Amino acid sequence: MKVHVKSYGCSANMAEGEQIKGQFAELVEEKDADLVVLNICTVKGDKTALDAIKEVKKNYPDKKIAVAGCITPSIVAPIKLIDPEAVLVNTHHIENISMLVNTKTDALTHAKPIKLLKPRVRTNPVVGIVPISSGCLDACAFCSTRLVKGVLFSFPPEVIAKEVEKCVEDGCKEIWITGQDTCCYGFDRGTNLAKLLHQVVEVPGDFKVRVGMGNPRHVPKYLSELVEVMKNPKIFKFLHIPVQAGNNDVLKAMRRGHTVETFMDIVSAFKKEIPDITISTDIIVGYPTETEKQFEDTLKFVEQMKLDIINIARFAPRPGTTAATMQGQVHGNIRKERSRKLTELQKSVALERNKQWLGWQGEAIVDEKVKDGVSARNHAYKTIVIRKDLPLGTVLKVRITEAHNFFLVGSPN
Repeated sequence: MKVHVKSYGCSANMAEGEQIKGQFAELVEEKDADLVVLNICTVKGDKTALDAIKEVKKNYPDKKIAVAGCITPSIVAPIKLIDPEAVLVNTHHIENISMLVNTKTDALTHAKPIKLLKPRVRTNPVVGIVPISSGCLDACAFCSTRLVKGVLFSFPPEVIAKEVEKCVEDGCKEIWITGQDTCCYGFDRGTNLAKLLHQVVEVPGDFKVRVGMGNPRHVPKYLSELVEVMKNPKIFKFLHIPVQAGNNDVLKAMRRGHTVETFMDIVSAFKKEIPDITISTDIIVGYPTETEKQFEDTLKFVEQMKLDIINIARFAPRPGTTAATMQGQVHGNIRKERSRKLTELQKSVALERNKQWLGWQGEAIVDEKVKDGVSARNHAYKTIVIRKDLPLGTVLKVRITEAHNFFLVGSPN
């Protein structure tokens, strides 16, 4: 069977897409495929995924379709309306997708597979994406991912270390540690993320680790230990820790389990010990009940914290979540305007942060081809565009010559 696989969403989904590809012998372009596998993301709702399925069905009405990934309960019936013959395989059963497709069997139950040490076809040959867990320990009012992923299941640290070894043996220069919530890793095993990272950096080889997204409410339990291990030269000085709002009443309505002050204390602890660390966060604007004053608190928070990266999302109701039916829904036009204001503010903050890197010289890893040449990452995981064609995985010394809102420009030194 000739197969084409398309993955959407987070790095964990990309890792699963690589494992899906690893189960099929002949991977081809969509137009040449007998089977199209759409590994979907529904974290921001079902529409994007449904549109992608409709597009394939419209362009290739006779092709077989399988849908994998974050299949929420609300999306099952709409998919079957588009294509009654589509095979649905959720995130818990992707290791069996080739068999399920052949037997035309849906698999939508919860399970606890260890999604490591499986055959895979890497999207990027120099990036090894290593899932460390499935599910989380939270029940945020806006999130549909918990409906799919379930409660936290941490993979064994020794198996994670073996996966990292395999990535390095394959030539990966970057190891992306990923999960729905990396910061609660190991709580079900009597360990934590910091202890795991200590084990990962002991793997022999020349590579750097990027730690993926984690909920701030869990970090105080082992903050000093995490700060200390993050100093290791094998770990990018990069932290993705979603605050989601700059007002405590909004955070309470979101059921986030942390406060603005918790977030600020964590960032302060990291910046004290690692001053040039890159901090990335997520913010939702227009959450139900969010007032104009509460949104202004978020703007003040952003001005005060001066974070490097903010992933901004307008609130969108996800079927099956508490927030979808909350009183006090914010009008779409207001959400749009708040998103515009926050985006403009963050552009100026990000540019200010990036200008501090002008003249910096040091090593960077080339990890992506871009329009003007290549993109590389330095020790703080800063995006550095180099206007030259270089092989992926090249480690070279660069000098920062330009600063833009969302990237730097460097020249080989």
